[in-house]
Amino acid sequence: MRANFFSRFVIVSGVCATAAFFNGCSTVPLDETGEMQAVYISGEFQMLMNADARATSKATSEAFRQLGYFEIKNQRNNYDALLVGRTPKDAKVTVRIKEINSRQSELSIRVNVAGDKALSRQIFYQIEKNLGGSGAPITAR
Repeated sequence: MRANFFSRFVIVSGVCATAAFFNGCSTVPLDETGEMQAVYISGEFQMLMNADARATSKATSEAFRQLGYFEIKNQRNNYDALLVGRTPKDAKVTVRIKEINSRQSELSIRVNVAGDKALSRQIFYQIEKNLGGSGAPITAR
């Protein structure tokens, strides 16, 4: 009886771990052609921006203001930045920016602990718009 319980426990644990592993990562199309994509890994939206860290952090700070977020932290260094804000519904938004080279930065957005893909995408579009991009969400596919 005890061995039967243990084998069931191992099988159920394996299935849950496999489901969690495969559901933790997805690509997010950002344009109609599908050429521009972001990665959504374990609640964190990650994208490469065509701007340096300084410009991206300024665009992010402006996006917080435009979206009605309260900026709690704005820590800028030469090649990276950390911005933290709160939405009107008190969700915590953390944006990390790391300069890859003089023309590109890695942007990661996390909403609360678990993440919110739709809200992260909305924040990304506003940042992209502030950097001179279209900032337009894609239409339904």
